Amino acid sequence: MRSFIKLFLVAAVSLGVLAGCVAEDKKPKPTMSQATKVKVAMMKELCTHSGAIDRYLKGHKNPKRQARLGTPADMELRAVAMQGLAKRLKYGSVAFYAGQLEEAGASGSKSAVKEAFGPVAGGISGAIALDRGRKTYGKCSCKKFKFKCKAPKKK
Repeated sequence: MRSFIKLFLVAAVSLGVLAGCVAEDKKPKPTMSQATKVKVAMMKELCTHSGAIDRYLKGHKNPKRQARLGTPADMELRAVAMQGLAKRLKYGSVAFYAGQLEEAGASGSKSAVKEAFGPVAGGISGAIALDRGRKTYGKCSCKKFKFKCKAPKKK
């Protein structure tokens, strides 16, 4: 019985030592302020809305999956959300073009939505690229409508 307890005690101590070694190897990640986290989250949401509109315009072969991608009315609601986000992020051109996209979505025509979406997509990627130069956000990009953000390096 003593050897059994001793075995468990040795195993627990060795696991504790290994866990301590692993914990020491990890480098602390640089932390962002709350305001920066909110701005990065808004940029990610803007990129997500843009990706959803792009998937709607691209379509799908399967009618059921095509129906899940949305309708022009859904794109109108996404355009309203994008316009609000762009105003909060102070992306003036994106807000303007999102207003035009909203009008195109209200018309109910997929071709009108497609025509109005081009400047919006370019404006979003351009605005995020301008923010990329700021050291507080790190390097963020919205390529192929997937948002990636690398944390800024600490000196």
